[in-house]
Amino acid sequence: MLENLARTLLTMSKKEPRTISEYMNCLGILESQTSLLYKSISDKVEVPLIKTLLKEIEIDSQKHYMLLKGITESIAKPKGNQKKCSKTSETLQTTERLLKEVAGIKRIGPEDLIRLSEILETLESAMAEEYYMLVQMKTLQMMMTEINQMYNIDLYNVKDIFTNIINDEDHHREILETIKQLVAKKEQASNAPFVKFQNPEAWSRPTPSTF
Repeated sequence: MLENLARTLLTMSKKEPRTISEYMNCLGILESQTSLLYKSISDKVEVPLIKTLLKEIEIDSQKHYMLLKGITESIAKPKGNQKKCSKTSETLQTTERLLKEVAGIKRIGPEDLIRLSEILETLESAMAEEYYMLVQMKTLQMMMTEINQMYNIDLYNVKDIFTNIINDEDHHREILETIKQLVAKKEQASNAPFVKFQNPEAWSRPTPSTF
């Protein structure tokens, strides 16, 4: 995943802001592809509530992408593209594979939705780990120092942005767990025995004797 690149940031010189920029760029691309994935899934789900919950994560992911894009371009214009980022990120590779898989499905049924939700929970955990690692390392401090020196502005509160993103990722996992529960309950209800009683008064009547 991106942790290999993240480790290199710990030993980088202050004269190498582009390394940080490329790292942030890859995170942004991952968020952009994640947003597209949730949109694709949401478009193929029929249950309105589940569709809305997926849409919420889609919008959050797009928001994360825009934030990362702004921070990245404040450091140095990145040269890397999605293909290059994919080589260093297993999470991005998995997201790309899921996008292709979902594209070939006309309608996402309950079984597919539960399976996708489980995979997406793992992806959200991986993404949260990337941000958590970034916040905990000296990388973030170095990145903020670069921006402060270049633009003479105080951006140390940018750490709060990443903290909020981490909280969003945790919330996304909660949403996905809720979706799995909703699907399971819906399936349980649809598979429950159903008897159509047209004449309730007959329940207490004695059965006629047969001679």
